[in-house]
Order: sequence, then structure tokens, then C-alpha cells
Amino acid sequence: MIPYKHPQEKEMILRYAKLLDDSLAETIILRDSIESKEEAVHIAQFFWQMVDRSNIEDKESGENSEYILEKIIITFMAYFNSSGYENEWDEVTDKR
Repeated sequence: MIPYKHPQEKEMILRYAKLLDDSLAETIILRDSIESKEEAVHIAQFFWQMVDRSNIEDKESGENSEYILEKIIITFMAYFNSSGYENEWDEVTDKR
């Protein structure tokens, strides 16, 4: 189970899954678990797509998503480490 500290984390992730038309990310988040290396890579890539898109939206709206994105990255990093997918997270993040 993904250990969210704040309900806004999951809400934001699901909002961006819909916004980015990413049904696999939505499925994984609703299931609340990553079940394969492929899904781990997908969610790691999705996270960075979400960051890029939120930066664009923040500029347009004048809002700031930095706080909640920090909470999400901490949650994801903890989950990836505890579930054995830290290498997948690192591989995707290192390419950024």
C-alpha cells in the first residue's frame, strides 16, 4: 500500500492521471500498489510528467504545487524503496 501522509497527494496524482490521459497510472494509484518493474518505471516516469505539467499550470494560474509535489516524491521514494523498486526509481530519475 502506498503510504500517503496527506489525502491531497493521491487526489493530485489522480487528477494528473486524468489530465495526462494515463489510464495505467490511474489504475496503479487506485489499486494502491505497484506490481511489476514495468509498472514501477511507468509510475516514476509519470511522476516527472506530472511535475512538468504542474509547472506549466502553476505559471498559468499563479498557484504553487511545490509543497504537495515534495510530499508526493517523499511518499513515492519511501514506497519504491520498501517495495524493492528503488533501482527503477533511480534509473528514471537519473535520466532527468
